[in-house]
Amino acid sequence: MAEKWANEEDEIEEGIVRITRCQLRRIIREMNPDGTISAGEDEARHDLLATAEIQIDELIQYVRDEADRIGGGFRSPGIRREVFMLLAEKIHKAR
Repeated sequence: MAEKWANEEDEIEEGIVRITRCQLRRIIREMNPDGTISAGEDEARHDLLATAEIQIDELIQYVRDEADRIGGGFRSPGIRREVFMLLAEKIHKAR
């Protein structure tokens, strides 16, 4: 059962990262609808993507650590799943 939760958790995490990257790409495309890149924009975009990825990874690790602390080995997969579903819902609404 724990393995099933772990697989679902991994799928949710991958979905969150995919949604976030997709959102960032869409926002960046809309900034310059004519396709041009202003001075420094490309580097700033790369910095934003790198920073966002680091923060997402940190959030995922925080959720894992706290879920383990709260629920131990048996309940933590369900707690993580709840948090990741909430995060996915928030990201989806922000789109």
